[in-house]
Amino acid sequence: MAETRTTAITTSSGFIDQNYAKSFSGNLKIVQAIVVFVAFLCIRCSNWTHYSTYRYFEVVTIWFLVMALVFYIIYLTRLHLKITCLHWPLTEFLHYVVATILLLIASIVGATKTDGHAGLAAGVFFGFASTILYGIGAWLSYKVWCVPEAATVSV
Repeated sequence: MAETRTTAITTSSGFIDQNYAKSFSGNLKIVQAIVVFVAFLCIRCSNWTHYSTYRYFEVVTIWFLVMALVFYIIYLTRLHLKITCLHWPLTEFLHYVVATILLLIASIVGATKTDGHAGLAAGVFFGFASTILYGIGAWLSYKVWCVPEAATVSV
């Protein structure tokens, strides 16, 4: 008698999506949050004189720190599956594009006003690093949102 076995792939049905926490996208959001927070701290803890320049840098970095954590929590807790009125890949793509542009502007303006202060230069360096990380996120979310998966053809 032939015995058949079926194996079911189980997904964790708990409150937390542990697969997302281990995924590249989840890790990218955590790294983005860390780098943008370090950029914020470098600017905040240094002595600086260009008030409006670095105030803009602080606002941009803290805003995108909060947004990275919000998106991480939304995906980690599977809220994106329950809130269906938003197109999440498009929303995330637009978030990444705006973040990349605003962080690039803040970093360029900050780089022109460092005046040899090491803390400001470090903050601007991490600002450029976070710009690159958010650009990578934009590219990856664009691929999810816009590029269709290749269809499998069976012969």
